[in-house]
Amino acid sequence: MISGSASSGSSSAEQEEGVRFGRTLLRASASSLFDLQAEAIACPANRRGVMGVGLAGAIRHAGGIEIEREAMARAPLTIGTAVPTNPGSLAERGVRIIVHAVVSDALGAPTRRDIVRGATTAVLELADRHRIRSIVMPPLGSGLGPGRLPTNVVTAVMIEEIVAHLRRFTSRIERITIVLTDAGDVAEALTAIQEARKMFWGLRV
Repeated sequence: MISGSASSGSSSAEQEEGVRFGRTLLRASASSLFDLQAEAIACPANRRGVMGVGLAGAIRHAGGIEIEREAMARAPLTIGTAVPTNPGSLAERGVRIIVHAVVSDALGAPTRRDIVRGATTAVLELADRHRIRSIVMPPLGSGLGPGRLPTNVVTAVMIEEIVAHLRRFTSRIERITIVLTDAGDVAEALTAIQEARKMFWGLRV
């Protein structure tokens, strides 16, 4: 089912198309990670917990160095898992936790599809354990350079795993937003979400 509205309490900037899977609205947006109202933010992470540049660096800059310190204190992190930390000053924006999705061995290192799959599921399972109602998720581990997975590949893998998770479990999450930087990527992601609804979710009803 295509829906043009998000759950109650969302700002007008968040009223974008999405696809509903049971109680959960799965959306794609070209907004900033920090412009969307959400209780959790997923952050691509490495085994050391170091938040250098890119999305992880932006989260550290916005929320404070204590986020990185807590992640590093738990190192070495296990590839394909997810680790929660405090949100730092992002708590002022309603963020309850930062969920570090461990997708690479070292800062800037490439990842693999199977790792992205495992980390995506781990993020959602952790969010459910913490009774998170809304989460924003950037492409986990995408990038440019040798061995790096393109954004559209990572996004497609994540969508498959999100839908699979929602089919397997009764999730408490009301809104999952995949955050992308390009409007073309958003349109492609929405198409993939709609196709996943037809192909996989339809098997359940």
